[in-house]
Amino acid sequence: MITENAPATRTPAPPSATPGPVSRAGRSWCPETGGSAAVFDRCRLRPGERPPQFVVISFDGAGVDDQGWFPVFRETARRTGAHLTFFLSGVYLLPAGRRELYRPPGRPRGSSDIGFQRPGRIEEQAAELTAAYRAGHEIGTHFNGHFCGATGVKSWSAADWRSEIEQFYSMVENWRANSGHTGRPDLPFRIRDVVKGGRTPCLEGDREAMFKAFRAYGWRYDASGTGRVNWPRRRAGLWQYPLPSITVPSTGKSVLGMDYNFFAVHSGARTGQPHLWNRWERQTTQAYLHAVEHARRTDRAPVFIGNHFESWNGGIYMRALITLMERACVREGVKCVSFEQLTDWLEAQSPQTLARLNGRPEDR
Repeated sequence: MITENAPATRTPAPPSATPGPVSRAGRSWCPETGGSAAVFDRCRLRPGERPPQFVVISFDGAGVDDQGWFPVFRETARRTGAHLTFFLSGVYLLPAGRRELYRPPGRPRGSSDIGFQRPGRIEEQAAELTAAYRAGHEIGTHFNGHFCGATGVKSWSAADWRSEIEQFYSMVENWRANSGHTGRPDLPFRIRDVVKGGRTPCLEGDREAMFKAFRAYGWRYDASGTGRVNWPRRRAGLWQYPLPSITVPSTGKSVLGMDYNFFAVHSGARTGQPHLWNRWERQTTQAYLHAVEHARRTDRAPVFIGNHFESWNGGIYMRALITLMERACVREGVKCVSFEQLTDWLEAQSPQTLARLNGRPEDR
């Protein structure tokens, strides 16, 4: 299995008239199979009831780019009723001229394997995050410098992770002062309040050290692992949302459910062979749709798909994801939600229901 190792260079449901779970945007949200919510407890499945088919689409880095993918996916989400998770890299709010403010663990001051933001894009980056948050999407973290390998995040201690997280918060909290945009409106959220989880660079890191740090900040989940399409479980107090290995139809192959991994399989992670792009786009689209349909027809375990704002192989992986959203997110019984929303739903379920979903006999 190939793992992710490349850096990233809807209208919401109407509020219920009666009390229900209220999101940080002030909207009631309860993904009942029937589509309506009266009170929070009604989000619970009845004994034997089938859950919705959840699809969680997330973006690593979430930095504005030359192709303008950030607003494209916000608009696609609006049209298809999807909610997305944007795992922000803190360096995308820190201009290159202030790079010395970043002190990454185990690396020289001012280092970053994905660089820093162009000064002219800082304001656009803030505007996109503002628009995403106000539309009900989730802001998580992809941390900062994206250091992979034995000397990168794999080697970090819990103290190193806490340092990285504090610096992430600082870059977001102080983006106006750091960039000179002190006269611009601030972000409409407090970053320390909205981040409930993240995805580590290259899906790497010592789990014991990571989770110790994550729990210290009150986070609820981690999306850094790899696995299969299964119902999530907790580990060390955190919901585990691994990127799954999914089948590529008609090939007998499996690939991790992320654009970079298809890119690596198709062309060795180098853009080329344009005559094959149409075939590869169809193949990626079919793999995503097959994963959702297979889950929907079986145990309805959530399907997790990762992405970057990148135009690898002519943007075919971006178009494949858009097609998935247009075909799957609008289907009855399919809910394209953020990791935060999925966590809310899981924590609303009874222990008996969670046991049943995980394949254990339900207590009566």
